[in-house]
Amino acid sequence: MKSNQFKFLRQMVGITLILLAIQYELGMAINLSPTLPELPAFGFSLAKISDALHLAGTAALAHAALVGILTITSALTISLSLSSRIRSVQVFASLGFLSVLSAAAGGVLFTLSGFQEDHFSLAMTSDFVLAFIFYFLQLYFLKPDGASES
Repeated sequence: MKSNQFKFLRQMVGITLILLAIQYELGMAINLSPTLPELPAFGFSLAKISDALHLAGTAALAHAALVGILTITSALTISLSLSSRIRSVQVFASLGFLSVLSAAAGGVLFTLSGFQEDHFSLAMTSDFVLAFIFYFLQLYFLKPDGASES
């Protein structure tokens, strides 16, 4: 992998970490909101999920939209990482991607529960922490060696 490709990958990991931090703040705003609706659980339907998120407010909508952006940046990061030929970078990118997907699944399940099942909220939080750790470690292993990069 060329030096400029490593630089782009480091930038993508940095962007992913920033997006994860924003996602955390939005999630905490929702979690601590006294206006989070108590809805009955419902079956999977994109329309019903959208309706529930609208009822939960702007922060919930932004939180859900950011999941899509994070999934895209995570997918891009893992695809770039696979071409790096650095095993630790590949492993942590894969683990980060899986953690983002697992957090997204926890969010969908929390919404489907009518915002009632706290263990799904805990799953989102735990997977966020794992994703943040994995991407931070990936960034660590992508550090420039100084001699070969400018």
